[in-house]
Amino acid sequence: MGKELDVMELVSKYIIICFGLFLIYSGFLMFLNPEKVRVIIGKAGSTFAINYGELIIRLVLGISFVITSKTNSHEQYFTIFGYFLIISAVILMLTPMKTHHKFSTKAAQTLKPIYLRICAPFSIVFGLLIFVAIMQ
Repeated sequence: MGKELDVMELVSKYIIICFGLFLIYSGFLMFLNPEKVRVIIGKAGSTFAINYGELIIRLVLGISFVITSKTNSHEQYFTIFGYFLIISAVILMLTPMKTHHKFSTKAAQTLKPIYLRICAPFSIVFGLLIFVAIMQ
């Protein structure tokens, strides 16, 4: 069983590394093409595949954070963030798709390009912090 846990932990670390890279990419996209980001945000919950694809990814990512927290020097942060992702994924899975889509559409309209550009550096820094934390 020790070997299996090692494999799960390794896979979880790679998932988190991909998430860090995704946040960095998203930050650059928010800064360089905020209108495209608004379109993407507005699609959340719009179809069965998009809705549950997003939520399954969120759930797997949360589980990955919890798994890697056990051997990470930032255990508390990884655990809290992991459970936040897991709980939010479950809540959104129980939320009707129409409600989720309505919320994302409103969010996309509210998030003006300047707001996304202001948030972009935070996404990049958070992605870098995750990348550094998982490598320790």
